[in-house]
Amino acid sequence: MRLLPLFLQMFFLSCVLNACSSIPTIKPQSPSITVADVRPLSLSLTTQTIGLSLRVTNPNNFDLPMQSLTFNAHFSGQQFAQGHSVNNVVIPANGEALLDVEVEAGLVKLANQLKEMLDTNNTELNYDLSGVVKLANWPKAIPFNVEGEIEDPRIPSE
Repeated sequence: MRLLPLFLQMFFLSCVLNACSSIPTIKPQSPSITVADVRPLSLSLTTQTIGLSLRVTNPNNFDLPMQSLTFNAHFSGQQFAQGHSVNNVVIPANGEALLDVEVEAGLVKLANQLKEMLDTNNTELNYDLSGVVKLANWPKAIPFNVEGEIEDPRIPSE
């Protein structure tokens, strides 16, 4: 009977040490995020729901267990939408994964941007995503900022 408290203490210590081994000892580098795909999902009288597939690349030599990702999206220099994902995704060490998120944008903003693109005959859609990634194994959110260009879907790829 006297061994039971000792056994429980050893079991508890083992659990604590095992949990600590999954915490990185150095601050993780920010993941690199690019837009892999943009697609319309739904349209109402006031809003457009857009699906974004984000390619998240992990530059660290350990896995990044993502709890959430929060971001602001700017297209052609104007704030377009805000997004949030709470999908638990593990980005493998020195690897990548796709993360699908849905964002809602007001139709007025969308119409203004389309009108500007048509008026200037500019088919480039530059984007800027900035936000934070919250990891399961790191106490602070990690910021990121990514800029790029979405290719015109009317132009065939080579």
